Amino acid sequence: MLRGIRCVGTGLLVEVSQEGCRIGCVVPADLLSDPIANGDVLVIAPEGAEPFDALVRWSGNGTLGFRLAQPFHHHELDRLIRTCRGEFDAPEARDYGT
Repeated sequence: MLRGIRCVGTGLLVEVSQEGCRIGCVVPADLLSDPIANGDVLVIAPEGAEPFDALVRWSGNGTLGFRLAQPFHHHELDRLIRTCRGEFDAPEARDYGT
């Protein structure tokens, strides 16, 4: 998660829809050196996917809920989900777990 060009936190994208997402944070938001608060606009940059802007709607128990600045089109959401699942990885990169 980025604020401008500075990383303010990392986490796992655990849920995503056309209008929002939920991220399980590695470090609880209230323990970060640059705290994340409701109303903050951050850039979510999933590995291998296009970054997108999102507004923090809620936080709790090491989890952040976001509303997207621009809702995903169906094809954008599908591509993000497939990217996060590793469907576009090279086959040899996935052999170890399959």
